Amino acid sequence: MRAALESHTGMWFGWSGTTTERRTSSTPDISEIGPINLVTVDLSADEVNLFYTVFANRSLWPTLHSFPTMVTVRHDAYRAYQRVNRKFAEALLPMLEKGDLIWVHDYHLISFGRELRRLGWTGKIGFFLHTPFPSTEIFGVLPAADELLRGFEAYDLVGLHTARYKQNLLDALSTELEGEVEGSFFTGSERSTKVGVFPIGTDPANFEQWSLKAEQEQADTFIQRLLSRRSPSPRRPKIILGVDRLDYTKGIPQRLLTFEQLLERHPSLRGTVTLVQISAPSRTRVPEYIRERERVDQLVGRINGRFSEADWAPVHYLYRSYTQPELARFYREADVCLVTPLRDGMNLVAMEFVASQGPDPGVLILSRFCGASETMPDAVTVNPYDSEGTAEALYRALMMDGTERKRRWESLMSGVRSRTAISWSEGFLDELSATTSIESFQPALAEVAGRAAST
Repeated sequence: MRAALESHTGMWFGWSGTTTERRTSSTPDISEIGPINLVTVDLSADEVNLFYTVFANRSLWPTLHSFPTMVTVRHDAYRAYQRVNRKFAEALLPMLEKGDLIWVHDYHLISFGRELRRLGWTGKIGFFLHTPFPSTEIFGVLPAADELLRGFEAYDLVGLHTARYKQNLLDALSTELEGEVEGSFFTGSERSTKVGVFPIGTDPANFEQWSLKAEQEQADTFIQRLLSRRSPSPRRPKIILGVDRLDYTKGIPQRLLTFEQLLERHPSLRGTVTLVQISAPSRTRVPEYIRERERVDQLVGRINGRFSEADWAPVHYLYRSYTQPELARFYREADVCLVTPLRDGMNLVAMEFVASQGPDPGVLILSRFCGASETMPDAVTVNPYDSEGTAEALYRALMMDGTERKRRWESLMSGVRSRTAISWSEGFLDELSATTSIESFQPALAEVAGRAAST
């Protein structure tokens, strides 16, 4: 988003990251970062807990990723979600000028456009959902599903990563709300909204530069030290790499079980291959994430306990965050990158890995359940729930000859270069600009009355 704002100039608006003891007014703080105006609003501890921790991350996140048994249902958290979206809208509205384009991002702010419409904004508003959108039945697990779907009606353009997510959203809108779907448009009781597919990309030029620099410098990085260790095999030890936030949607336990299966089924690989799993800490106070970390720690300990030798540990588990230039070093040295989430909106790690490869490229193994599988058909596609099948795919990737690896990489790299973060943002904004403006937006009187009563 920073690259898009720098090329277009504009304003970034959102939560400041600062938590106050009590709820404060929606008066924003304004600063500048180069050509970008940075406008932020503080939230209270209560707002952060209910809006962000509970509803956004324990209700919406598991629902959108099709984990209904993980969903927390709390009506007070949903009311806080609506209040914070309203607070943001009230803070932003006085700063808007006629002709401005507003681009709202992700599941935290589904209701933001509707709140702006209620305040009288008639200009163009777009929305992009960075997660998957599930089937109608799964989305219906949320008691507030209908109200949230009505939030999508406030936007002129709604963007998703894949055709599957787009169809799921249109199905939910047509099934649960009064209205009709015609092509890419949903026309409800108030207006017409276009739903489009905009696969996000990364910044391949930077990753190419960072990885080449790392190779030229031969820096004393962890992965260089790992590769220089003695191995029972005279060949260069092979590196399998995983890079994720520590999140239950990423399938890290399943990946570890797959690696365990690989070592069991192919004993000749013991001592010659190492899994390097980078897990960036995420939502560390949420109970589901605490349990996920405990499970991962136990599996790493079990695998290393079973298979380790004096000069070789099968798993190197790095529970920390790395910068993008640092990650490029890992990507370039990896023989295989395992991108195997149980569900993922797109997954940029897959694209970053491809962009970081050198003349002897590694192999990308990709889950069929992430959006990137639609745009990266030359990856080795797997079902991460099938540990035996994925282990055999991993073995084939490790054994793959250079000609096939290069052929797959060249095709993947062509797609990565053509679908960048800049082309994604420009494509969305061009389509939003081309939509027809509305003259007015009047929610149903009963809904307005209900909102006034709740306020």
